Amino acid sequence: RGDDRERNKNIGDGGDAMEKDCKIMDTDTSGTDEKGMIAKGDDAESRKSHKPVEDGEEPSDDGELNISKANNNATTNAAIGGRQDEIIGDDDDDHHPVGSEAKETKSKEHPNVVRRRSVADDIKAQVEVVEKKILKVDRWGTVVTASDQNDPENPNAKADSEPLEKDELKWEIKWAEMLGKWSKYKDPEKVSKIKQRIRAGIADAVRGAIWPKLCGADIVQQKAPGLYQSLLSKDLKEGDEIQLAKDLHRTDPRNVIFYNKGIGQESLYNVLKAYCLYNPKVGYCQGMGSLASLLLTYVPEETAFFIMDRLMSHPKYSCAGLYERGFPELMKQLQVFTRLMRKLDPKLANLLGEKGVDPVIYAFRWFQGRFYEFPKELFIRVFDIYLLEGKKIIYRLALYLILSRRKEFFKAKDEEIFALARDIRSKPYTKEAPNAKKLIDRAIHKIRVTRKKIDKYERAYEKEVNTNVTR
Repeated sequence: RGDDRERNKNIGDGGDAMEKDCKIMDTDTSGTDEKGMIAKGDDAESRKSHKPVEDGEEPSDDGELNISKANNNATTNAAIGGRQDEIIGDDDDDHHPVGSEAKETKSKEHPNVVRRRSVADDIKAQVEVVEKKILKVDRWGTVVTASDQNDPENPNAKADSEPLEKDELKWEIKWAEMLGKWSKYKDPEKVSKIKQRIRAGIADAVRGAIWPKLCGADIVQQKAPGLYQSLLSKDLKEGDEIQLAKDLHRTDPRNVIFYNKGIGQESLYNVLKAYCLYNPKVGYCQGMGSLASLLLTYVPEETAFFIMDRLMSHPKYSCAGLYERGFPELMKQLQVFTRLMRKLDPKLANLLGEKGVDPVIYAFRWFQGRFYEFPKELFIRVFDIYLLEGKKIIYRLALYLILSRRKEFFKAKDEEIFALARDIRSKPYTKEAPNAKKLIDRAIHKIRVTRKKIDKYERAYEKEVNTNVTR
């Protein structure tokens, strides 16, 4: 320190500053209070040598902690899966590797001191990280973690789809050839070949290229260059910003691009923000996230925005009314669904009505989320058809799911009917329709509901609503 002072004489004020620093370093900071608190002004070495001793731990000669149940950090790390940088899925910024310097947090009781995380807390955090480690991702982008596999009852432990079929490559080639000739299909819905293929399932490799063409979003995007970027440069209202930020981590959490604060969350935020600004009448609603997340699984975020706008504004989809205040379109679709069920099976409709099993109990999310809660393969396959045919496929599948369980409803006791209706949301498959392909096939061929009939019922409902408003 004497040499430092001598050198500092030649550099004026800088010497005084260095001398001040040297005096600070000379301060005794060895004391800790009885709760293991350490003053914020302590130097790093003092903090290292005066960590609070937890139960079952003894201080070593050099001041570090030894863990009684684990002889060294290597043993602990081996038990939890290896090096920290090999662990996938840490969603907590507070997690620290075992053996690293403990996390400091402010004490509420004593604002001028910091409390240290115990080594036991760090071990617990490491175990949580390992349980969230991604073991595999299925073909639909759904992650399977270590904790899933340890629980045989957890549906995420199983693959969400059947193995790839042997002729799937041929199917992709057929779709690629059709994509190359797409310009000659002026109205894809009226081309029987396209309708048949889409009902059979779009090849996953070309899904991102086909979706914008089915709804016309590709043409709209070409006519509005720069629109998306200009929307992102604006600010959201405070209320929308807060709600959107809250919902991001809850949207499609098992999708690999969103899992554990994944990179897709920024794109999800951008798409929802842009649409909220573009259509302030609708604004932001929590249910929009499921739609945007599905689109982002296959298309870039700007394309996802234009597809979303097309679904919201085009009368074939009318999605805006599913999210507007009062959910006018959603209420209309549920009423039309009820009337169609009375037409197709009046006895079952009467039974459910007498027992108070309203469609809102089981079908609300079907119509608003287009079966978002169903197995991912079924959700995506339904969306393929939805883009081409509109809400007709939603009515057909919803009606089939209820009517196909007719015998079960009549056999069920009063208290069992509600549970049966709710269970369909998580258990759509039956012995007759054990997978997505067969369920969709049966819904299309068993439920003969046309768009013309749907439009007729919707107009009748709208007329009734307008009459009541006039009164």
